[in-house]
Amino acid sequence: MKRTQTWIITCFYLQLLLLNPLVRAHRPCENPVTDDVNDIPKLVGNLPNDYRITLKYVEKMESLPNHCWLHLMVPEFSKSLNNLLHKFSQISEALSNHSIINNLTRIINDLMECLASDKNKNFKKESDHLYKEGKFIPEEFFRHFNNIIEAFKTFSEISDYDDCVLPSTTETPLNDSKVTETKPFSLPPVAASSLKNNNDSSVQDTLDYTSSSSLQGISIALPSLFSLLIGLALGAVCWKKTHPKSKPESEETERDSGCQEENEISFH
Repeated sequence: MKRTQTWIITCFYLQLLLLNPLVRAHRPCENPVTDDVNDIPKLVGNLPNDYRITLKYVEKMESLPNHCWLHLMVPEFSKSLNNLLHKFSQISEALSNHSIINNLTRIINDLMECLASDKNKNFKKESDHLYKEGKFIPEEFFRHFNNIIEAFKTFSEISDYDDCVLPSTTETPLNDSKVTETKPFSLPPVAASSLKNNNDSSVQDTLDYTSSSSLQGISIALPSLFSLLIGLALGAVCWKKTHPKSKPESEETERDSGCQEENEISFH
């Protein structure tokens, strides 16, 4: 009996393991950008103008698509924001800044989860030579942060994209990758307004994305279902081996009676 229960449990967990990729394939990446980005101008106003925030960055290039640039920049922004967060203690005087930075850090960390993919996991490791290190005043730093949000907006509207390829190191960066300090800071209303889930304005995009996701889901579902059938077949074979077909009770009774009569005759 215990052996039977062991096989049942084993087959059950086997099916869960086989169907796990299918479940993950249909798990959407929710929009990580919230209204907390609207507090950035307040944070910039609270920080000293000559305060410097360290950031490793990669300048935008024509041969470096937005999603590849995000793979390089988002982890570095996460590091810089975490370092900035630790410099503000949770005392009453700095609580507002700490709260804003903490919310922005959470947004960046959620972006990293959305970008998590085995497809380009080695791209960042191979791109170390593209990084530069700079110290930016708050205005510049959060302009770059807003560029991240803009790039993610474009990335989230694309259901399929190419693998990331290392750009040429001799390529000239785009002019808009640098920010002047004299330009007044104003955060474009990109995050809260344009990145919210708006079904009325994006119905067609949703249909296109659903169609593409369905095709991708089918390609993953077929191997999973095939593996499921194999698992069920193996489970059935194992069950039959552990449960040999018992003979009818009447036949067993007749055999026992015959043996008893033979024993009585031999005794006499």
